[in-house]
Amino acid sequence: MFESVILWLEQTAQSVPLPIFVMVGGIVEEIIAPIPSPLVSTLAGSITAAQQLGIPYLLWICALATFAKAIGAWLFYVLGDKLEDVAVPRLGKFIGVTHEDLEHFGEHFKGTWRDEILLLVLRSIPVMPSTPISLLCGILKINLRTFVVATYVGFYIRNLTFMLLGYTGLAAMESLMEGINTAETVLKILIVLGGVCIIGWLYWKRRTGHPARWLKSWNSEGKP
Repeated sequence: MFESVILWLEQTAQSVPLPIFVMVGGIVEEIIAPIPSPLVSTLAGSITAAQQLGIPYLLWICALATFAKAIGAWLFYVLGDKLEDVAVPRLGKFIGVTHEDLEHFGEHFKGTWRDEILLLVLRSIPVMPSTPISLLCGILKINLRTFVVATYVGFYIRNLTFMLLGYTGLAAMESLMEGINTAETVLKILIVLGGVCIIGWLYWKRRTGHPARWLKSWNSEGKP
């Protein structure tokens, strides 16, 4: 299934104007997580170089691609927000976490420049999985302005990195691109395992009579 989507994107890149490709491809790439994250950006960079459109055009295309990916990230932010509203009241009792606990925890991220810088850095790392970060920001109800600004700027840096790889021909180095994809996949697995371990730990703490005490301590004292 995912191979057919990748093939469709590669064919679309050759058959539609580049601005349309990066907009459509950016959203598809962000929503369908298994698609390699460098795919659309490196293709766009390669096409820009082949058509001799120049660096200024590349910067413009990068802005469009980033806007599209940011829309996809915002959808996962909303999904995380809604999942928290539905899941925590029903399942939180098993791990000792309430809706209010998460809301109070999220209030520690008040939209300051430090929060924006942290999220921006995470977004700009080429091998950092995007979807888990968007979901977590929604679950914790991180300030929406902080999320949008940091996501766009971080994604722009990330996309431009991949586009320059395509523009300069470095994307043709299969070992480099495979290394990026492998590193991102490993991080996704580690994030999932980390989430499972945290949930299991909270459940165990609840059974021993100390449900999510670290989270409640953070909320009451401002630190864990």
